[in-house]
Amino acid sequence: MKSLKEKFGRVIDFEGSRKSGIQQASIIDFRSFSVIRSHEYLKGDGVFNDWILNLINKTPNDFWVSHNISIEKNLLTSQMPYLIKTSYNKDNIFWGPWLDTLKVYKKLYPNLTDYNLRNLCDIFLTKEEIAVLTKAYCKRSKKAYHQSTFDCLVTFKLIERLKDKVDLAFFLE
Repeated sequence: MKSLKEKFGRVIDFEGSRKSGIQQASIIDFRSFSVIRSHEYLKGDGVFNDWILNLINKTPNDFWVSHNISIEKNLLTSQMPYLIKTSYNKDNIFWGPWLDTLKVYKKLYPNLTDYNLRNLCDIFLTKEEIAVLTKAYCKRSKKAYHQSTFDCLVTFKLIERLKDKVDLAFFLE
């Protein structure tokens, strides 16, 4: 079995709520923990379901990454059918398996008092390594927390830094 280091993953982040719907969504595609490309949806881009189905059905991925997956799952289930499997067909996305950076960091660093993205970034990442990615990939949204592309990039860097330290497959759910 391939380790996660050899697989195709996607980091996903939404901004919005069940009431307002998805206002922003971003997906960062990566293989072998190198970013391949980013995708960004803004509310004015059309129908969210069309955007995500078109994007994901073109290239299926092996696993999903998010920070606090319950937020993404809640928005997904309110916007579209949520099927749990590890494959896809042309009409549905089967979500999973998931790697939740919130759960990973809580398990690996139990003495921290705050596990939000900003705090984890301040502790474990440098501003320079974030700046390199945001310059390349934050084209339509702000380079700030609670912007979907920025949050995806920070989440990616948090998981990337662990790839040679722990077996991340252990944390898949």
